[in-house]
Amino acid sequence: KTVCVGGTATLLVASVYGYFSGNAWFYRHVAMPAVRMLDPEQSHVLAVYLASKGLVPKDRAPDPDVLRTELWGRTFSNPIGLAAGFDKHGEAYPGLLGMGFAFVEIGSVTPLPQAGNPKPRVFRLPEDDAIINRYGFNSDGHVIVKNRLKGWKSGASEGKILGVNIGKNKDSKNGAEDYVAGIQELGCYADYIVINISSPNTPGLRDMQGRVLLAHLLDTVRKSAWGKVMLD
Repeated sequence: KTVCVGGTATLLVASVYGYFSGNAWFYRHVAMPAVRMLDPEQSHVLAVYLASKGLVPKDRAPDPDVLRTELWGRTFSNPIGLAAGFDKHGEAYPGLLGMGFAFVEIGSVTPLPQAGNPKPRVFRLPEDDAIINRYGFNSDGHVIVKNRLKGWKSGASEGKILGVNIGKNKDSKNGAEDYVAGIQELGCYADYIVINISSPNTPGLRDMQGRVLLAHLLDTVRKSAWGKVMLD
């Protein structure tokens, strides 16, 4: 019993150390095999939850000056960031920024909550070390995400940038109005905004990539943002 308890305690301590230190061996041989035992979407939800609670490795060393990047009048502490699609609902961005990313982009966020595509909608491709994502613009909506962003104070002065990716609802009658609403509701919390018109899972969304519709959309969005949030 003593050996069993001692071995269990040693394994627990080693696991905790490996988890918080970001030890590569721990993630390759312990964490990732355990994660792959879960459904792909459950794995994603778990990862976001852990990051939202700060239970992720911390980057305690400042980035070297040589990594500093200037873009759109903003200073990024390094050129590596996390694109939209991981923290879709703005739940975990402080923890993710603390891991060492210079920027984290949340979203896409739609005006009203929507469930997205039916499950299963995330699939692993082990032979390619890849996944297929068919979430379909699932979103908690502006109101809930806005409440999660209210405590955020831009870390742009320290090279920590928050981006907000906005989309339109699947059954929206006026896509441009959805993007305007996104800027008006969430723009004041963002260091930059991304207008997502590329999702293949939202009917008619890619039609907005046409020259005439895109010009109208950008003109409408810029006019709505004037005096509220700067668009580059």
